[in-house]
Amino acid sequence: MFVTRKMDYGLRILLILGCRPNERMTSEALAEAIDVPRQFTLKIAQTLTKAGLIKAQRGVGGGIQLARDPKSITLLDVYSLSDTPRALNECLLNPAACKRTNYCAPHYELRKIQERLDEALKQITLATLIRNQSILDASRTASA
Repeated sequence: MFVTRKMDYGLRILLILGCRPNERMTSEALAEAIDVPRQFTLKIAQTLTKAGLIKAQRGVGGGIQLARDPKSITLLDVYSLSDTPRALNECLLNPAACKRTNYCAPHYELRKIQERLDEALKQITLATLIRNQSILDASRTASA
C-alpha cells in the first residue's frame, strides 16, 4: 500500500477541519492551510464529500466542514478512497491474477500482514489525530 499525495492531502484536510470543529472554511483558506493549489484541494474535497466525510455549502456563510464525528472517521476510511489499489501485493486484491496463490507461502504471509495493517488503520481515528496534533502544536508553541 502506497500513501498517495491525494490520500495525504485528504487526511490533512480532515485534520484541519477536525481541529476547527465549529468553523466552516473556504476552499481558499483550506488550500492555504494544507499548502496545496486550490484546484487540487477542491478535487480532494469533492472525493471526501462524496464519501460523506465532509460537507460543503456554497454561497455566503458557506464553507467546508466535517460531516461526521471525528471518532467515527478512521484512517482506513480515508485510505480506502484512494484511486490506487490498497494492498501489499496484487494477488491480495485479485487472487486470480496469480496461478500460484493457492500454494504460495508469501501470499499467506502477505495476507496476514495486510489484515493486521487494515485492522491498525481501523483503530486510528481522526479524533486520535486531532488529539495528537493539539499536543504537537502545544509543544511547538511552548518551545518557541
